[in-house]
This record gives sequence, C-alpha cells and structure tokens, in this order.
Amino acid sequence: MARSKVAIIGGGPAGSVAGLTLHKLGHDVTIYERSAFPRYRIGESLLPGTMSILNRLGLQEKIDAQNYVKKPSATFLWGQDQAPWTFSFGAPKVTPWVFDHAIQVKRDDFDKLLLDEARSRGIAVHEETPVTDVDLSAPDGVVLTVRTGGENVTVESDFVIDAGGSGGPLARKLGVRQYDEFYRNFAVWSYFRLKDPFQGDLKGTTYSITFEDGWVWMIPLKDDLYSVGLVVDRSKAAEVREQGADTFYSATLAKCVKAVDILDGAKQVDEVRIVQDWSYDTEVFSADRFFLCGDAACFTDPLFSQGVHLASQSAVSAAAAIDRITHHGDEKDAVHTWYNRTYRGAYEQYHQFLASFYTFASFTEPDSEFWRKRRITESDDDRLTRKKWFESLMGNNPEDSGGTVASFRDRASTMISIGRHQRSELSDDFSEAELNAARIRWISDLTKRLNSISRFRWAGGKAVLKPHYRVEPISFRLEQQEVLANEDGLDMAQYPMDDDTRQIFQDLAEEEFGYKTLVKRLGAVGRQELSTQIVVRLMEAGLLTGYDEQGDKVLVQGRLHFGGVGVEYEV
Repeated sequence: MARSKVAIIGGGPAGSVAGLTLHKLGHDVTIYERSAFPRYRIGESLLPGTMSILNRLGLQEKIDAQNYVKKPSATFLWGQDQAPWTFSFGAPKVTPWVFDHAIQVKRDDFDKLLLDEARSRGIAVHEETPVTDVDLSAPDGVVLTVRTGGENVTVESDFVIDAGGSGGPLARKLGVRQYDEFYRNFAVWSYFRLKDPFQGDLKGTTYSITFEDGWVWMIPLKDDLYSVGLVVDRSKAAEVREQGADTFYSATLAKCVKAVDILDGAKQVDEVRIVQDWSYDTEVFSADRFFLCGDAACFTDPLFSQGVHLASQSAVSAAAAIDRITHHGDEKDAVHTWYNRTYRGAYEQYHQFLASFYTFASFTEPDSEFWRKRRITESDDDRLTRKKWFESLMGNNPEDSGGTVASFRDRASTMISIGRHQRSELSDDFSEAELNAARIRWISDLTKRLNSISRFRWAGGKAVLKPHYRVEPISFRLEQQEVLANEDGLDMAQYPMDDDTRQIFQDLAEEEFGYKTLVKRLGAVGRQELSTQIVVRLMEAGLLTGYDEQGDKVLVQGRLHFGGVGVEYEV
C-alpha cells in the first residue's frame, strides 16, 4: 500500500487531528510542537461537529473520562431590549456520529489529551521543537529546519501540514495572509470562580451578551470556573495602554449589566489576557505538497465558537487530501482545488453568518463606534470586496438573486425568532421544548412558500453532473462523487447526485414545472427524504428560481448555515 511521510507543524487540535487521521489512513506522521504541553490557549467552547470527528477517531471514552462541562446550546442576549434566544444543538441522531451537544474545555488539558493520544498510537511527537523554516523548492518533497537540543536539524517529508496557529511558520513565509477589515476586533478576558447559575436546560450553555462597546462571552468550565471575555473594537487599544489591562477590563465589563448580573459578585481568579489581529484568511490554503490548517490558515471571530471546529475539519480534510494524492497522483490538482474550495467555503459561511448577526445587533444597540463599524448598510462596502458571499448578495441584479442588505439582516432575525425565549430574562424556567412552536411555524412558512411555487426556472439550459470529492465519514478517505451543476459551472455540492436525478432537472430546464411535481419526481428516484433540502440548497446556490401562479418570484428564506451543528457535517 502506498504510504506518505508527513510532517505536521503544531500539536494543537489541528495538528493532532491531522496526525490521528493520517495515521488511521496508514501514513507515517511526525508532529513538531514548539511548546511543552500542557500550555495555555483560549478557544474553550466547542461544537457538536468536533465531537463527531473525535468520536470517529476513537477518542470518546477518554473525552468522557475528563468530565468536561456538557454544552447543549449557545444562548444570546443579543441586542438591546431583546429577549434572550438560544441556538440549540438538539438534532435527531440519524447516524451514530451525530451529536446533540458539545463540551466546554480547558484547552491546556484538552490539547494535551489529543497530543498524548497521537503519541500513544505510534505517531512521533517532538515537543519544544520549533520549525524555523520550510523549503518547498523540491518537486517531490519538502525539507523542514527544526530547532532541537539547541541545534538546527533538517528533516525531509513528502508533505507538510502547517497547523502552527496564527504564528505558523509556513503561512508566514508564504506571505499569503490577508487581514479582515470587517472584524477589526480584539479580546480582553479573565476567569471567575462561579458555580453555573442555571441547572435546567441552560446548564452548560455559552452566553454572548451585547453592550455599547461590543459583546461579552461567558463560558462555564469544570471546577466552577467561568471564562469571561470582552470583544471590542481595535480602537480601544489606546485605552488599554492608558488605563492598563486590569483597569480597562474591570471598567468595560461593568458596562455590560447583564453579564454583571450573571456573575453576581463572583471573584476574579486569574490574570487579564489580551489577543489582537485575529481575523484573517489566506490567498491559498494548499498547493503542491503543503496544506494550511486551523489558525495557520484563517480565523474569523469567536462569536459562534467555530475556531476548534474549523481546525479539526480542515485537519481531516488535509489528511484525506494527502491520502488521495498519495494513491492517485494524477488527481493532485483536482484535490487541491477541492481543498481550497471547501475550506474557503467553510470560512466564508462563518463570515457571512457572523456579519448578519453583527448587522442585526447594530440596529438595536446605542450608537457607538463598535456597532457602526459592524453594520452592513451599503452595497459597495469595500471591507467585504474579497468575500464571495458578499459579491453574491450584491449581485448585478439583486431582484434576481434575492440579495439585499435588508434581506441579509432579516436572515439573522429569522434565526433569532426560531430560538427566542418566552420571557425577557434568563431563568431556570427556560425549557428547550418552548422553542418547538417557533420551529414549527418556520417550517410551516417554508413549506407554504415552497408549495406556492408553480414554476421553477433553471439557471442555464443544461443540468449536468460535475466531478467533486467528499470525505467518507468512517474511513476518512476522500472519495469521488458527482454533484449537480449547469453548463457554466455553477453547482450545488452539498449532496451527491446521479444521472436519474440530473435528468429530472434537465427536464425542469426544458419544461419549468413546479415544486410539488419536482418533489414527486425526486421521490420516484429515491430522494424523498432529502427532496426539500435539495430544492432549498439549489435555490441558495442560484441554480433554481421559483415563481408563483401570478409570475411573482417566491423568496424562500432558509436558515443561515454554518458547519459543525445539525445532522449534516462537512467531514
């Protein structure tokens, strides 16, 4: 069996998960970590999709033994005078690896657990061994310079994964990082000793709370510890320098009355920490014999706790890509195209999701520099010129695409309405069940709108099948599949398609029939369960446009999507 030798820079979640996946796939792996574990890191709140990856890699028993705080949801006091709302992780267990919860972790011991597991499975792990240079000039391999025992040593590998965080040496050397002008935030945080004040369905949830100068995160950790952080505009850096971090933190936190109420006089038990310049992406995520993963590649904003999940998801994808190239060298360019597309797509999905929620809150909070800067109001916002989702929103014909700033803001409003509490204050009286009525109303409205579509128009004259890849969820191998597209290359990659399904949409392109007929025909080829999801995704992709009997366009407001929750994981 073909095997590759892979060097991984960094032993955090991205590096450890990449190593574990590559080892499972039969490759030789070495991890070089510049620090000695355990070491401190922020990013303590995970998503269910990360739990799924770790479960399928065989770590469930060891994670359970740690007794981490179970995280059932994320709760938001988002916008002045707005009732709390909860983003529930509840999901039907359609497969054994779907999770309805995540965990809140102390990253020092969590990251050490992952790295120790990699070592225990036979992966070579070198701590306190920084990588100081990466040479990509050879066509058939890479050369790393590592610092060990006070000396520089060169090592050779077939591939390299930079999972070295925001200071990843390869990402830095390539000079491909692009800082984000929209999320110009920085964070100031510390820890409090506080027993979780809620014991019902809010127990273990993360809180995000807006106030005039930004927002506050509150994350319950085991041993009655609370992580409490301020996310403010970078312009506040001058105040931090003038006042000192401790004074700035205390004074600014005091402005967020709802956070102070939850703390209820709890004692601060750790130093104040600061991180800046966290929002960025890269021009390229992989090429030739290198892959960038996790924070070495990109990071958006901590609002929806996506950092560790993007790291884990990209790590699995990079490992699967290396395995595919190893066995099918002629597919190298296609595999890199897939990795760059899927990674950028996952990053932009979060970016869009967050921008909508920031825009929503900006219209409810008092006028301040922070919220003015996080409001999208113009179609020519030059902070977002590199974002494909913004280009799509502000297409040449907004009426045709359904894209307007108002509709964009309403997408967050729709999500919030689905999870809104029935009381204005946080309370143990909250029950997950009280969200059911809003969910049913949303599904009912969606169904009504879809049923009103008497004619679909296909974008283009042809429905074709286009090659694509997807990571198989159990083996983690990258497998070829085909997805639905038009002749111009516009596609919908969430679901694999076959020729029977393609023919339905070719017929639709020629006959323009409606939703009920389309669903019936999809059911006849075995797509009944996914028929609605397929239609909505095709509409979101711009391949389908629906019209009612009067010839008016039917706008279907699907949920905002982001990875790591629900029943559909990218990996």
